[in-house]
Amino acid sequence: MTTSPLETSILAENLLRRTRVRSPAVQSRPVYERPGYRTLLGRIRENVRTYVRKQLELPRQEIAEIVRANVAAAKWFGVALAFLFMFLTALVFLIVALIALVLPLWASALIVLVLMGLGAGITGFVGYKRLDLRGPTRSINSVKETIRWAKQRLLGRSAS
Repeated sequence: MTTSPLETSILAENLLRRTRVRSPAVQSRPVYERPGYRTLLGRIRENVRTYVRKQLELPRQEIAEIVRANVAAAKWFGVALAFLFMFLTALVFLIVALIALVLPLWASALIVLVLMGLGAGITGFVGYKRLDLRGPTRSINSVKETIRWAKQRLLGRSAS
């Protein structure tokens, strides 16, 4: 089964006609064409999503900073707690026994109780003074500013 050159050229021409890709005359949008509402709404939606994601990130970062700052205060509270337990276990027996040699047993126990209370109170006070309790103020102020801007910009009112 041999084909003639004429048949071969006709087959090749038909094949080229079927596989040829037609491309539009202009590949890109015109420069002066304005985007449609769908495009604008999509951009707004993406911008709002990004903004909300960033607004949720900010408090997390701020709270992490606050926690890092309060680690020193937590260490002081830990030291205070350790002193409290040490005094209650080891030194109670020793001090009460030593004071009981001179004073009655109840008076020696009272003196030891006051000394332990002073130790725990002083270290607890130092820890309390180093404690920094505050909320995520930068995040709150940022959200308030955004609300003011949105009212002014979108509603056409002054932010009052």
